[in-house]
Amino acid sequence: MGDEKWWEGEGAPSGEEPGEDLFSKLDTDGDGVVTRDEFENAMDKGPTLTGEVSTIVEDDGSIMGPPGDEGSAGGLSDSTWFVIGLIGAPIALGVLSLVLTVISESLYGGGWFYDDDSFLSAEETVQFSGEDYTVFQADFDGVPDDVGWYSMSIQWYGDYAGDHADCWGESESVMPIVSDDGRGWNSMECWGESDGDVYMRLDGSTGSFATKRSDSPDWADIDGEEAGASSGQGIAAAIGFLGAAVVPVGFVAGMVWGFTKGPSSFAYGMLASVVVLPLVVLGLCVVVFFALIGSGGGF
Repeated sequence: MGDEKWWEGEGAPSGEEPGEDLFSKLDTDGDGVVTRDEFENAMDKGPTLTGEVSTIVEDDGSIMGPPGDEGSAGGLSDSTWFVIGLIGAPIALGVLSLVLTVISESLYGGGWFYDDDSFLSAEETVQFSGEDYTVFQADFDGVPDDVGWYSMSIQWYGDYAGDHADCWGESESVMPIVSDDGRGWNSMECWGESDGDVYMRLDGSTGSFATKRSDSPDWADIDGEEAGASSGQGIAAAIGFLGAAVVPVGFVAGMVWGFTKGPSSFAYGMLASVVVLPLVVLGLCVVVFFALIGSGGGF
């Protein structure tokens, strides 16, 4: 037995004739030559491998990395997706909303101008329907060469019981007024104790105010928009809307994606950031409040 070869004494394998080797199986016609047809026929009759493919497991994980829980995607674990939904996604949505809001505000601010003047002086007299009006002028800075729209206001502080007046008008008034010398003016609406009509006009950066009052106004201002600036306001409004909507829409879309196609832990993380975190912050505020009250610090 000690010198017996491993293949001796075993007997022929089941289903094989004694002495039959692989060449004899392939050479079906016994001519000592294995043709291509004989080889292919033998392969068709050969054994078929069946079963399932498995991975080699090392240290509680496969060679392809530790298996994630059901629902994980992108090779990340469920705990990682939960943290992304809890912290990462809200921060990203907040930053995107802030960027869009800043862009919208910058577009809104383009083309607008404002200035005021508290040193008005009487320069001339103008007539409306034969009646004399004193013209007071204010010098404004920052007025563009091509003004699309503007509004101006003037005030007489005076005594609220007698001489106070506050007047406002805009360039797009329905009924412009033409003075006797042919210049166009816009009427102003006035409030206060002082009666009388007031008219205004803008010549370059000089605001002119025609009134029957002989005392100089204490203050005047202008607020307007450069011509063509309103064309960008529609874009600014759209970007501003996106900035306000990106957070709620992003949360809803993220949770829908997580519960339907993505990792559910990501959706639970976003849900926790909406519900749990505000409650935690509120709880911390309550604790701090009672701690301050208890220590006698107060507010």
